[in-house]
Amino acid sequence: MSDVDHAQASELFSSYWDEDLGPDDTARLEEHLRSCIVCRREYADFEKALGAVGGLPHEIAPPGFAAGVVKRVHKRSRGRFFATRGMLDRVPYELFSLVMLGLILAIYVILQLSQPGHVKIP
Repeated sequence: MSDVDHAQASELFSSYWDEDLGPDDTARLEEHLRSCIVCRREYADFEKALGAVGGLPHEIAPPGFAAGVVKRVHKRSRGRFFATRGMLDRVPYELFSLVMLGLILAIYVILQLSQPGHVKIP
């Protein structure tokens, strides 16, 4: 079982709080919390913050709130987020990889066939 450092421990706090960690990660984090006072204090602060937020009354968002957030993010990001994209706006890497492998194979075959008597089959 590998040790957890401070950065990894703080990244696991949220999943640990939600009980979404696997048994191995839970054991590693708990072991680190037992031995590290800094992370214990950080987790205690994390628990206090979530406890305070959890004590707030629940509010229901007004109609159109989510659409307004999406619109504002789209506008401020100048279209980088939540943009509608067509099928050809982005070529999938998998397709590009297959095309390149086919091209390399074709070049290899052509070079091998251009030298009769020297065909080497791997």
